[in-house]
Amino acid sequence: MKFSILKLTKNEVELELDEKDSTMTELIAEKLNSMKAVDVAASKIEHPIVAKPKLFVRVKKGNPLDVVKEALDELEKEFKELKDEVK
Repeated sequence: MKFSILKLTKNEVELELDEKDSTMTELIAEKLNSMKAVDVAASKIEHPIVAKPKLFVRVKKGNPLDVVKEALDELEKEFKELKDEVK
């Protein structure tokens, strides 16, 4: 899975996923919205068949890309724990 940076400012980032399924961006947005450093995070897809999903993040403090990476690390940890429980 790869993201392209569409927009990057001091406190905002807009990313585009290289896949057509918005499940991942929705999951990441949900995790981001639970973080204190995040003002708002949203997943959007302009057309479900032809468009690629986008992730918009605005942070209260810190670098928005670092906050996205932190959310991804937390999700990875949660999925590893879930995988271990299923074994």
